[in-house]
Amino acid sequence: MRGEISSGRHSKRHPLDWYVDEFWCAEQLALVLDDLALEQAEGLAIWDPCCGMGNTLLAAHDRNFLTYGSDLVENVAYQNFGGGAPMIFTPGDFLETKAAPAPCSLIFNPPYSYRKGILEAFVRHALVLTSRRVCILVPSKWLAGKVRFQLFTDHPPQAVLHLCQRPSMPPGDLIAAMGKRAFRGGMVDYCWIVWDVKRPTAPGQTRTIWLPPLSRNSEILSLEEVL
Repeated sequence: MRGEISSGRHSKRHPLDWYVDEFWCAEQLALVLDDLALEQAEGLAIWDPCCGMGNTLLAAHDRNFLTYGSDLVENVAYQNFGGGAPMIFTPGDFLETKAAPAPCSLIFNPPYSYRKGILEAFVRHALVLTSRRVCILVPSKWLAGKVRFQLFTDHPPQAVLHLCQRPSMPPGDLIAAMGKRAFRGGMVDYCWIVWDVKRPTAPGQTRTIWLPPLSRNSEILSLEEVL
């Protein structure tokens, strides 16, 4: 039992939905976003408002972006953030945050269910606070359901990027105890959903892209090439 949020009973889930994505999830996103070229050109930082250990920020940090993390509890694995621009952590509830820590795009693996409607609330709040893009990593099944219709009608995504290799998503507080089992193959399909608030997408114009298995990362095309 890997304890992934989409595969276990609610009673066995982490009480704050702290599930840790693998490093390569954000790396594939950075590749399809052309190494975050729009953010580089505009001098933006990258902010993860529910950063957990900080894995989602590492792709941006490795590209020398100023990175900000925030969360209800500080669990950042600072040893992974060596050299380059700093990673700055601030505790707090994202939904009570009135402003971004700096002009930025928001990239995050959001909480799903510990509070009713929290994922959609995170998305809507992120779209208000971002300077450019919002990118969220979610189980693919989240795309469906009548409760999401209004969100996607109000804010059509620019793209949905399906991960063709399933990531593991173990609960952060059990990783040490799980050992090698923690990241031994995922059981749930995930995708990135991307919004660009400077280039709003018209209804019906969302692009769907399949990201290849990790062994074929060289085949990833820039989103700008396929728009």
